Amino acid sequence: MQNIKCRYLVWLYLVLGLGLCLPASPTQAQPGGFFNDFTFGWYGNAREDSRLGREDIIAREGYCPTGGCVLRLDKVEVKPDRAKPGTTLLLRTTYTLLTPEQVAMPMAINRDIYYQGKSLGRTKSIETRRYNGTWTQDIDFTLPANAAPGIYTLVTSIETGFGTAQDTTQFQVD
Repeated sequence: MQNIKCRYLVWLYLVLGLGLCLPASPTQAQPGGFFNDFTFGWYGNAREDSRLGREDIIAREGYCPTGGCVLRLDKVEVKPDRAKPGTTLLLRTTYTLLTPEQVAMPMAINRDIYYQGKSLGRTKSIETRRYNGTWTQDIDFTLPANAAPGIYTLVTSIETGFGTAQDTTQFQVD
C-alpha cells in the first residue's frame, strides 16, 4: 500500500512539474486560461462600491415603487482616456438600480471594445446580485503591447431580468 501511494505522489509531482514548465500561449496566459471570452488585452479583478443606498436614491430621484423598476447607466469612463500600448487603464461604470422591493437583483455587466468598427473582444461577463442603490464598478484593463494607435470605443451594457442599459465611451491609444 505504501508503494502505491509513493508511486502516485511521484506521478503527481511529475505531471505538475511538466505542466509548470510548458510554455503558455498569450491566450492561455490571460486570467481565466482557456475559458476566456475576450481576445484583446488583459482584464484584472473587478471592484464594486455602493455610492448611494436605496433611501438616498428614492429621496433624490423621487422614485415611486408603483412606477416599476429603474436601471440606468449613469456614467461609463476610461481613465486615462489617452494611453500608450501596454498601459493599464481603469474602466469605470456607475449605475443605478431601483426595484419596488429591496431585494438583490441578478445582473450581468459586459464590456466590448471596438477598433475601427470591429469588435476586439468582450470581457468575461461579470454576473452578480445587487441591492437597490447607485453602484460604481471598476475593472483594470491592460492594453496589449502591440495595440494599434487610434480611437477605441468601449461599449458597456448591464442586463437584468427586467431590462438592459447600454452606454459607450472612447479612448485613444498613441
